[in-house]
Amino acid sequence: MRKFAILAAMLTVALSAAAHHNPGYYFDMREVIVHSDATVVSYEPANPHGRLIYSMPDEDGVDREWVAELPANNMMRRYGVGAGLVSPGDVVTMRGNPGRNGATMLRITHVLLPSGDVATFYAPQGTGSVEDLQVGE
Repeated sequence: MRKFAILAAMLTVALSAAAHHNPGYYFDMREVIVHSDATVVSYEPANPHGRLIYSMPDEDGVDREWVAELPANNMMRRYGVGAGLVSPGDVVTMRGNPGRNGATMLRITHVLLPSGDVATFYAPQGTGSVEDLQVGE
């Protein structure tokens, strides 16, 4: 009986870890969306995942806050993304995978910065060009 309880506990932990490390659990990885004219509320790089919180109007024109999940700091550094990337009040365009079930979440892949540069957060999902901020129609 004790072996069964240990096995059940290990399985529960393993499934929880797999869900946490699988972006497809939280985000629709088949869909790509672009948010233009998003206003940065806060930008907090952190391990294991930082957050970029931004606001933008919904289809009714009401401002809603969204949470963009950032990769770990070491991955961001690999792509040249640093702590001072954006500041509250900056207006940016973001591309990524939307949250599942209508959640106002985004797995961010690219950001068009106020400087006109494009920051890449995950590769190989793009080239780091402005074209990465467009979705085929």
